Amino acid sequence: MKLLPPYPHQERLIPLIDTRRRYHRYPELSWAEFHTTASLCAELEELGFSICWGRPLYAGATRRNLPAPGALASAFARAEAALGEGNRFLPAMEGGYTGVVATIHGGRPGPTRGFRFDIDALPITESGATDHTPAEAGFRSDNPGVMHACGHDGHLTIGLGLARRLAAQRAELSGRVHLFFQPAEEVAGGGAAFAQLPQLAEVESLVALHVGIVNERKIVCDTTWLAARICEAHFKGRSSHAGNAPHEGKNALLAACQSVAALYAIPRHSDGASRINVGKFISDNANNVVSDSARFRFEVRGATDEVCSFMYERALNTINGAAAMNDVSADVRPVAKFVAGKNSESLVLEVARAAKSLRMLSAGEESASRYLVPASEDATYMTRVVQQAGGTATYLLLCSPTRGGHHNERFDFDEDLLGWGVDLCAELTGLPG
Repeated sequence: MKLLPPYPHQERLIPLIDTRRRYHRYPELSWAEFHTTASLCAELEELGFSICWGRPLYAGATRRNLPAPGALASAFARAEAALGEGNRFLPAMEGGYTGVVATIHGGRPGPTRGFRFDIDALPITESGATDHTPAEAGFRSDNPGVMHACGHDGHLTIGLGLARRLAAQRAELSGRVHLFFQPAEEVAGGGAAFAQLPQLAEVESLVALHVGIVNERKIVCDTTWLAARICEAHFKGRSSHAGNAPHEGKNALLAACQSVAALYAIPRHSDGASRINVGKFISDNANNVVSDSARFRFEVRGATDEVCSFMYERALNTINGAAAMNDVSADVRPVAKFVAGKNSESLVLEVARAAKSLRMLSAGEESASRYLVPASEDATYMTRVVQQAGGTATYLLLCSPTRGGHHNERFDFDEDLLGWGVDLCAELTGLPG
């Protein structure tokens, strides 16, 4: 696999870097990307795209995993203060109706292509260290406790760069292009909602992408992700005095602790990779009280939906068994779900051919590399819909070192990937370079 050389067109790269840094300074959490969406709408409309955003975008579509109303209201007020009360894009987004679909019709007949770019950030406080480029160069997050720590600012920048190229060369474009600027990837909410949009039903080929992931500079044209289920287990028992009447209590905390230990003992499946983790545990009781309540959040993952379901069913049995041993009740509540997916071989080869023409892949390579990311992505909801309707879909990686790693306060990536990403997407639409 050829390692990506530095991007050769500095004049194209400079405006992309400026765009990325501008969005990096104003990160927003899932379903609260108000400022981000309004800014996208303004530029896309100015470029001549037809745009659909806000409540009308979600007509008939179900949203899930929304934050608390108070958090949404606070984020909306912050965006309104930054953009001004007269911003015409904001009102339709109130309540978490973020994201935008932008459409352009070319000057020649042809297919309908789609490109998906996620736009949300994470609840992470960004590093202020002088050797962290965003801090050193002055584009560190201005939104306290929120950071683009997974490269979505880069993804949306590639989307805008592609939009600029499509608008400038519209007469040479064959067919139609839908650009999906999707919210709420981090909570497995936006992909499932965007999968229901009528614009996606028109798409004949869909490409999604990610920067980073693999710690070397290269392109992966056939990327797949683990299926996942994220849940919260609630245990309910009976409180009593731990010294005076321990026999009267029903210990929810003990049941939860036994569950956690047993979850990590679930056997792995021979049909593919699997994961399990407990990341949050709460039992708010005094030391002299037999706990009457406890809860924890856990996740299971699998290389396929079937492996993930195996892990989930075993997790349910484990939790219910621990509850029964301690004579308490257990209730497992779903939080989020990611599905697995396979890429369309014909589109993988098309992406590889485009990458070779741009010299992103070696000319002698017959096919692009494959990689199963040991994490999850909600674009798979969208790729599945396109494929079920007879279209093609794939997911590609523009890999580079990420300094502190994904979801880390020091996350960063090689910004020249932005140029490579725009060129590759433009090549896939048939535009001349």
